[in-house]
Order: sequence, then structure tokens, then C-alpha cells
Amino acid sequence: MTSHAPHDVAREPNPEPKLSMKALKNFIPFAAVLCLGGVALGEDTPMEKEMGVMNTAYKALKKSINDPAQKAENLKLIADIKKTTESTAKMEPKMAADQGAKKAEFLAKYKAEMAEFGKAVDALEAAVKGGDTAAAAAAYAKLGELKKKGHEEFKKD
Repeated sequence: MTSHAPHDVAREPNPEPKLSMKALKNFIPFAAVLCLGGVALGEDTPMEKEMGVMNTAYKALKKSINDPAQKAENLKLIADIKKTTESTAKMEPKMAADQGAKKAEFLAKYKAEMAEFGKAVDALEAAVKGGDTAAAAAAYAKLGELKKKGHEEFKKD
């Protein structure tokens, strides 16, 4: 039996490529961003967080708006919508930054539409307090229309 020295052994190519240090250094920050989310991947702005609260309450109302027995819960949800409507009306949508010279006009329109939305929330609240389920359903539908219109005009995709 013949013995070969280690330098005589033919090496087969490694089927698994090795990760170079340079590639590893470039990959680690990318992996961190993927794992942690963060601004680089579009972390929600304060406005988006508030709108998320509003949207959650809006969706919950859909299930109970026609049920007079849910009056107390509906009023809590409406209060959440009202609070976030007031706070987001004071904020600037992301699209405002893209408006250039028309930014003031854009923001005035946004604030006017948020005021209209606020009036629709007040109408919904009054209908629920009064036990008028037909008016509450109509006011809820109006909120949906205003929400859709507002997102088309003021929200980036």
C-alpha cells in the first residue's frame, strides 16, 4: 500500500462556495435591515401609525354599526376615529414634500378634507348616540367614501 503525502492529494473542488470576508461585511447590514425593519424599508411615519389606529376602528365599526346593542362599543370606536382625525389633520401627508410651490395649496386642501371627514365622524357619532341605525349606516358609508377620496388624493402608494 502506497502512502501519499498531503501535498500529493488531489483536492476536489468544494461544491459549496465560501463567503468571502468582503461579501460578509456587505451582507451583515443588509441582513440587519431585513430582520429589524427600520426606516430603510419604510417604517411607518407618525401619521401612518395614527391612520392605522383609525383604520382599525373603522373596520371594527363595520361589524357592529347596525347593532344598537353595540352602542357603547361603537361610541368608543368613533372616539378613536375622532381623536386620530383631529391629530392627523395637524400633520402633513408624505406627498406634501413633493408639491414644491403648490405645497401650501395642497396642505390647505388636505386640511379642508380632513375637516369634512371630521364632520362626517360627528354625524356618525350623533346617529349612534340617537339610536338611528339607518343614519349611522349612511354616515359610515360617507366615511368610507371620504376615506377612499382622501387616500387617492393624499396618500402615496
